[in-house]
Amino acid sequence: MSLNYSSPVVNPRLGSSFAIFASTYISLVIILVILEQLGLPASTVDRLIVVAPACFYIAIGFMARTSVLEDFYISGQRVPPLYNALALCATVFGGTILLGTIGTFFFIGIDALAIPLGCLVGLVLTAVLYVPYLRKAGAYTLPGFFYLRFGRNLPRAVAAVLTIVPCGAILLAEIVLGSKIANLFLPNPDVLGFGVSNSAFFAAVVFGSVFLTVCLGGMRSATWVQCAQFIVVLGLLGPLFAVSIMRTNLPLPQLTYGSQLEQIKSYEQSKGFVTKTQPSRPSLSIPKASSQPIERPVERPFSALQPIDFVLLVLCIALGVASHPSFIPRLSTTPTVPGSRRFFGWAAAIGAFIVLTLPAYALFTKGMVVEGLIGVPAADIPNWGKMLQQFGVIKLPASQFETLNAPAAATFQRDFVAFILPVAGRLPRVFLGLAAASAIAALMASASAQLVAIANSVSDDLYYGSFNRSASPARRFLVGRVSMLITGAAILSLAQAPDLDPLRLVLMAFSISAGTFFAVLTLSVWWRGLSAAGATAGMVAGFAVTLICVDAGQSGFLGIDSLIAASLGVPASFIAAICVSIGFARADDLAKEAVDELRLPVGETLQARMLRLSSRGKPLRPA
Repeated sequence: MSLNYSSPVVNPRLGSSFAIFASTYISLVIILVILEQLGLPASTVDRLIVVAPACFYIAIGFMARTSVLEDFYISGQRVPPLYNALALCATVFGGTILLGTIGTFFFIGIDALAIPLGCLVGLVLTAVLYVPYLRKAGAYTLPGFFYLRFGRNLPRAVAAVLTIVPCGAILLAEIVLGSKIANLFLPNPDVLGFGVSNSAFFAAVVFGSVFLTVCLGGMRSATWVQCAQFIVVLGLLGPLFAVSIMRTNLPLPQLTYGSQLEQIKSYEQSKGFVTKTQPSRPSLSIPKASSQPIERPVERPFSALQPIDFVLLVLCIALGVASHPSFIPRLSTTPTVPGSRRFFGWAAAIGAFIVLTLPAYALFTKGMVVEGLIGVPAADIPNWGKMLQQFGVIKLPASQFETLNAPAAATFQRDFVAFILPVAGRLPRVFLGLAAASAIAALMASASAQLVAIANSVSDDLYYGSFNRSASPARRFLVGRVSMLITGAAILSLAQAPDLDPLRLVLMAFSISAGTFFAVLTLSVWWRGLSAAGATAGMVAGFAVTLICVDAGQSGFLGIDSLIAASLGVPASFIAAICVSIGFARADDLAKEAVDELRLPVGETLQARMLRLSSRGKPLRPA
């Protein structure tokens, strides 16, 4: 059995494999551009560019299948830093964050920076607070880390149960968003002979695709599929660079969208379509998923969010990202502790690039919309506007005598704003498919991470850790796969609820994750005095307070907002964990020794030591 004293061997052909995938995908795009010019129907182009990458993901997941326990849970600790960073960023900046951020920038301007900035700050916090220590632990899951840290099953079991809530919420959001996108680009189920609703059919298709990518290989399949998906996500740069060249003569949209700000500002002043400038609570300021008009200025800071709400939203997202149960296990997949540090260096750089790119995409889109649609008589609407209306992305006035600066005359759907740019830029239809394929790749990457986190917690922490310590690896794999299917059935049932907002679900999930796990995880690493009872109390108290605040925030009770509920949940978790550890159940010597071992960057991981002792019939903690 491996003791992890030396670095696991990394596949030397990874670069060649992903270069082949990237070349194949680029070739597909070029071929479709040529075929489109030769008369291939637009609907066929849409379906090919959306479905073909999904087939690649399933094939990669199948090829990465494994029957080795360490591969299934932590990719065999053989993932190089750069590839780990690609997989993590594809997971953190999932489809909901990408499309939701672009749409939020489109509606409320630079106050939307709180969303991607929170994700980036979360990556930085993880690097500063946890990276070398959690890599030294080598745990398969976040609840598994608590078992290694305290040697007790109670915090492990509690954490495993609580993991289901934030992971399930993000999984639900991504499936709902994926079904909406698939409904735009794929044929209706009636055409295929299925007598079910569109939303149910496409939600099942999206979840089925996610399940097939990870069911045979767990974290190993998820890792390599997510790397491929990040390559496809980069396709979102295609329409952005093309429009940037057309409008600024430079292929650097991240550095040149200032001119779009000036243009939008002048349109706001001359056409008078901005009606709201007073900030309000985050849940009211962030646009909903339904169609709505543009009402807020794009350039003025804090026109939508108050400064304190902006800061709290950034912090709640950051703390949720830093402690989310689907992101933490990736720290154990690098070959070495120094490699984990390089991994997060890459992740921070890639995250910063995304933070710079999303505003550029949104503002180039808004510049073209206010120039071509706002204040234009309906009879003079450009062809691309009519095409977007037929496609279901925007809604325009019914009367040709109306002008589009009338109240609520032109409305836009937040999650579909990213699809406006390729059409408004009059680019080939393939570029619209590129944007859709990028969104689907991002949401599948995020959904697969949530599904793997739930399955691993159920199979390793609940089933194996609490009920059947003699279970074979094959039985644990079976339990994990069955839990994936059960989770999928629950998610598909919840996805049929009306008016689900994917972006709000993700932001609330980050708050719940922060309130539940951040304080306990931080104290577990940095305070020797934290006991198992204190950790359990901290998780339960933080989860309860955050959930109460989320529920109360729906109505603004006591001024609490549901999207920043962690601002009360995190302090409650700290207080409960510290008070219980000091006043009721102090940490024992073995728990303190575990903290000291986390400080040593060399030697076997705590997980490897536990496996070694178990193989000799010795428990992690003496009776």
